[in-house]
Amino acid sequence: MENYRVLQRLGKGAQGTVNLVESKIDNKKYVMKKVECTDESEANKAFKEAMALAELRHPYVCGYQEFFVTWDKEDCAMMICLVLENYYKNGTLAEVMHQSRNQQVELPEPMVKKWLGQMIEALVFVHKKGIIHRDLKPSNIFMADNLNIAIGDFGVATIMDDARTKTRTTVGSMNWMAPEVLERPYDERSDVWSAGCIALEMITCGVLDSKSMSQCLYVLKNDQVMLEDLISKTTGTYSNDLLALIRCMLRRKFQQRPTAVELLDMPYVKECLTLSDSALVERKKKQATQPKTGTVPKEQGVTPVLAYIRSECESENALKDAMAYLAELTKEEDTVVDDAGKKLVAQTMRENIACVEIQVAGCNILNNLIVSELDTATETDVLFSSDVVSVIPLAMKCHSGSSQLQQAAAAALMAFSANESAAAVIGQVGGIGSILDAMRTFKDKEELQATCCNAIWSLCVNEDNSKMVTDERGLRDVCETMGRFSQNPDVVEAAAAAILSLSLEDDNLEFIGELECVRLLLEAISTHPKDRKVVKNSCMALASLVEPDEESAFKVLDCERKDGTRIQGIPKIVEAYGYQSNNAEVVENVCTLFMELVEYDDVMEEMRVYKQMFDMLKDIQKKYKDNEDVIASCESALTKLDGGKASNRPVSARNRPKSARR
Repeated sequence: MENYRVLQRLGKGAQGTVNLVESKIDNKKYVMKKVECTDESEANKAFKEAMALAELRHPYVCGYQEFFVTWDKEDCAMMICLVLENYYKNGTLAEVMHQSRNQQVELPEPMVKKWLGQMIEALVFVHKKGIIHRDLKPSNIFMADNLNIAIGDFGVATIMDDARTKTRTTVGSMNWMAPEVLERPYDERSDVWSAGCIALEMITCGVLDSKSMSQCLYVLKNDQVMLEDLISKTTGTYSNDLLALIRCMLRRKFQQRPTAVELLDMPYVKECLTLSDSALVERKKKQATQPKTGTVPKEQGVTPVLAYIRSECESENALKDAMAYLAELTKEEDTVVDDAGKKLVAQTMRENIACVEIQVAGCNILNNLIVSELDTATETDVLFSSDVVSVIPLAMKCHSGSSQLQQAAAAALMAFSANESAAAVIGQVGGIGSILDAMRTFKDKEELQATCCNAIWSLCVNEDNSKMVTDERGLRDVCETMGRFSQNPDVVEAAAAAILSLSLEDDNLEFIGELECVRLLLEAISTHPKDRKVVKNSCMALASLVEPDEESAFKVLDCERKDGTRIQGIPKIVEAYGYQSNNAEVVENVCTLFMELVEYDDVMEEMRVYKQMFDMLKDIQKKYKDNEDVIASCESALTKLDGGKASNRPVSARNRPKSARR
């Protein structure tokens, strides 16, 4: 300390004090952070660990001038002192956002892009050195004279042991910390979460004050709905690409969150980096300079095309042509691609992840192969391996702003989900989050919404996947889609199927009423009574909702629409039966719904006024007397309605083992 004179105290936190000091050697001003150590042994250990920070020399990183250990007489404690290499008189990003909030003015997207790009570039640099910040927040991001930023305060989380960090980190600081930081394990992706929180905070400066934002960041760790609520406040102000990037950075499970290095492959991040003329946006030199040495061999089958892909692996343009042609070729039913070829397709996608055309073609190829081989492929087929399946969610992360890629990828994931092992892999590598992100980013894309709902329905056969969708509040996305595209039968039948799958998760039951699932399903039947899939899926979903919840059963009888009018379910279902009376699958689901409804005495009493319902059930009893699946539930409902006791009632959907009901 003898080489510095303290000018003023800038702040005091849970882990030490921050002072503005002046060097007695060069008369320059510096910022000194003093961190308390319990004893000399800990101080020496911390000093050795801090030496790793000495190599932090980067334009967007505030490194350290020097480190030393001293005894602080005032606090009667051993201190390790970290002297920052620069003093930033313009303050921090926290102060910039505070000013923006006071003026209720949004930060312009170009500025957000620039600072976000510089944050990511800095994280790439420090992570490659094996350093994790763990305490990244706006007050640790300093503002340089040229409107660049510099991440600082490396060291506190690094040089203090985990036990002390847990107990002494302030609540305010924890707002930006990733959910996993205080619970092992975690890795460098925890810093990506913090950067995502900072980006989210930057885009909400104009609509939320500091206290509200702090509360939202705290809730966000456990409730993904909060993220969508915050993003909805910025609609029309910031691009979908930026919002999609923030969603990607704020995946709650860090294993499904991209690393800073993986973020570099995202087109929007490349745009962010370009604003600062970053060297990281340079394309691979070989790919940028390597010309095509020939043309794609056509009309010769798959083998020559695969050989061409291998030979042209360093030419992006050649690979785009070859993969696009292979996507067309694999549409033909008799096309066969061996295991080596399947691996090559996935490898080509992975090695050219930044090229959206190659990713779209690759997803289409894999989709075509699944469709043609699903009935003959075995569980050990390389097509369903993690190496192949995992490339699709990776492509979705890297091109979250491309609706074409999201559509192709979601369709491929839906096809993959028909295989049990592949469905499990999809959940493990982040496919669930990618599908939900696509729904949230492209709310106006009907085909994509239908594909995503179908994928959710199919993937949720796997209980772990169903839990993931539930944890991410995916039921809300499905219901919003169903309401938004209520006139589109393809979207409606897919959403109804997804509601059916998700209704089997008990944790979703508390949201059924709030999301008006019964109303949506009744309106689907009312709007599309002639559509077999809509009626079938909607009736089965209603049956699943009714079975554990009497309130839902009453809503089936009489439900209020958004416009204040009412919809009576039984007449609408009877009307739909009139169009579907010859379809055994639809009729079976209609009967299952009625069987569940009559289990509630009060509901059953109200049902007895509908003569057309009795006529329908008796017609079914006569027409399907030889169909055991239909007649059992039909007669169970009739017996109860006629005043008798139900006998031999089939096991309800919810009470069956999950393996059976799924």
